[in-house]
Amino acid sequence: MPKIVTVTNQKGGVGKTTVTCHLAFAAQEAGKRVLVVDFCGQGNASQFLTQDLRINKQRGGAETLFSSNELKFSDTPWDNLKVLHGHLYLEELDKKEDELLKLAIKLRPAIRSLPFDYVIFDTPPALGPRIAGPLFWSDTAILTVQPKLSSITGLDDTFDTIKGVKRINHGLSIRMVVNLFTKSSKTQRRFREDLQKKFGNAIIEEFPLRTPVSDALENFKPVWQHARDKKLGQHWKMFSKRVLDLGV
Repeated sequence: MPKIVTVTNQKGGVGKTTVTCHLAFAAQEAGKRVLVVDFCGQGNASQFLTQDLRINKQRGGAETLFSSNELKFSDTPWDNLKVLHGHLYLEELDKKEDELLKLAIKLRPAIRSLPFDYVIFDTPPALGPRIAGPLFWSDTAILTVQPKLSSITGLDDTFDTIKGVKRINHGLSIRMVVNLFTKSSKTQRRFREDLQKKFGNAIIEEFPLRTPVSDALENFKPVWQHARDKKLGQHWKMFSKRVLDLGV
């Protein structure tokens, strides 16, 4: 039975794909069998992991989890890392929200029996079955949030979804990552303090805004293989291993 992790927040641009890809890189480096399911229509995680920049224009991939079709995984340069890709047509799933949420509950045993050690979901910046479905199936939800008003205001709706999901998935563990934090910003420091007061021990990591992290993915690598700043790379690697219970 795989360990299933969903990376989420209905706000875009907060680093969900960055966290997803680094978790996947860490797991495959440890020799684990990894599946990334990219429910985001932009398909950036799929592009970074498969190195196919046009994969987000192809149907199939993530949507097949909700169908009777055979799952066809996309290959990556690593034999033990597969992808169910994201693409531009995934928004069509949102129009069938009620139907798919009921189906997601029924699919839980099948998803939790997939032949992988880890299944990691990247989710879109919009509430609906592409967020709620993975949460029904997951052991852990990682909420990625930037200490900015536009990011924090989306948390209430995300937590409303989580509250509903936990009526079915009682064991879902909620963790939070503060990302893209600019400590020189007085406003961001204030929002960071507010997050700490509200969520406390649920916040498991904090990452500053650093260009080498996004540059690494643009070069199809985790930051620990790309950045000259070894401390930064080690920070991301230790976080990823801790989330995945790989030991540090």
